[in-house]
Amino acid sequence: MKPRIQITTVMFNSERPEELVKFWSEFLDVQAHPHNEKTEHIWLLPQEPNGIKLGFQRVAKKHHQDTEIHIDIAVDDLDLIEAKAVSLGAQVISRTRLDFGFEWRILHDPQGNPFCIYIPFGE
Repeated sequence: MKPRIQITTVMFNSERPEELVKFWSEFLDVQAHPHNEKTEHIWLLPQEPNGIKLGFQRVAKKHHQDTEIHIDIAVDDLDLIEAKAVSLGAQVISRTRLDFGFEWRILHDPQGNPFCIYIPFGE
């Protein structure tokens, strides 16, 4: 039997995690677990059973503003979801469309964490 290896959480370090929880919970339309005072973590419930969670942990200071990690989010309507993100405080960084039709948008949440929205190719 193979050992279990499963991605469960994408974690954000933040000096103000409540701000990110508000943005991401409203953008993804999910609920947050209550703040855990002992661990300084706040978790968002996954969108689907056994799905990936977003976690937010309080840090005194972020190590770097730039990050090598970002979230890819599948959507049905790029313009509609981009507008929703911007209305919640996101910033559009770029819009890209390849010759064969695949398109994605790079945005930053209110604290500068990058994420992409895209329509899965072939859907």
